[in-house]
Order: sequence, then C-alpha cells, then structure tokens
Amino acid sequence: MHHSIMSTGGARRALGILAGAAALLLTASCASPENLASYPCPLVTPVRDFSYLTRFAGGSQDLSDTLFEARLDEVRPAPNCVYEEGSDGKRAIVYDIQLKFLAQRGPKDREGLARFDYFMAVTGPGGQRVAGEVFDAEISFEDATQAITIEQLQARIPLKQGENGDYYRIRVGFALSAEEEAYNRRNPR
Repeated sequence: MHHSIMSTGGARRALGILAGAAALLLTASCASPENLASYPCPLVTPVRDFSYLTRFAGGSQDLSDTLFEARLDEVRPAPNCVYEEGSDGKRAIVYDIQLKFLAQRGPKDREGLARFDYFMAVTGPGGQRVAGEVFDAEISFEDATQAITIEQLQARIPLKQGENGDYYRIRVGFALSAEEEAYNRRNPR
C-alpha cells in the first residue's frame, strides 16, 4: 500500500512515505460529485500521552531545568476529505489537517526557541499501523514567554476496493524520547 503524509508548515519541505501516491492525484475523479461528498472521512485524533512535551536541559527532570513545555493545543481536520480516482481506477482519500502547537518558555531556555518533532500515523482495520511520518517544528518565542505555530499536513490514503474513510484513523502527537514518554506517564495531564 502506498501512503503519503506531507507537512507544509512554514517553509517546510514536503515529505512523502512512498512514491506513487501522487499519480492518483493527476486525474480528476470519475465518480459523481454527489457520491463522493457522502463518503466518510477518517477520524483524526491526538494520542493522549503524546499530546504534551516537557523538554529539560541536561539529564535532570527538575522543573527548574525546563527548556520549554509544549502541547498539541488543537487538531483541525478540514470539514471534508476528498475522494479521488485516477485514470487507472485506483481511489484515494486526501485529507488536509492543521495542528496547533502552543509552547511556553522554561527557566533554562537561552535560545528563545522550542524545537521538537511530531508525528502523523495512519492506522487501518484492526488498528494496524499502515503509514507514519515524523516532522520537525520550531516555535520562536522572540521576546514572549508563550508562542504558537500551526502546522499544515496532508494525508493521502489509497483505498482498496470497497474501502472508505471509516476503515482508517489518523493519529497525531509529539515524537517523544523514551525519557519524555516516561515523564508524561508519571505526570499525566
């Protein structure tokens, strides 16, 4: 299966998981617009334990050593996804999603930046992961203690015969280190 996820936040590069998904988008849909408009979109949800991040200076996890704290503040899927059909008869879902990240500067921050990675994963029937991508992001505090960034993503999910958006889920969150994940589990929000 070919799955593609792209980030277009700021001047960020476009990334794809596998080549070939773009070929599905070269031709307009052969199905009637009325039928396509009624198809369901995949559910987009944040992963709870991966929706916030506390980044520390060095190996300490003392709050006085915090570089920044960040959270996935809002997940905004487009009102509708698009079902497209290529000239070869292959169908795909294209879904635009915005992620709003909020960061707060910590006492050890000297750069005025919050740099982190986040992910978007697509799961199929039975919750099996079928695609995933990790993206980098940066929030500049300038002279503020808090700042936001909005990342633009696009998921492209090729469909097998008879499948629709109900067969898939899109999960988002921070790409945490093992230590950061353990910290979140000890300090749930």
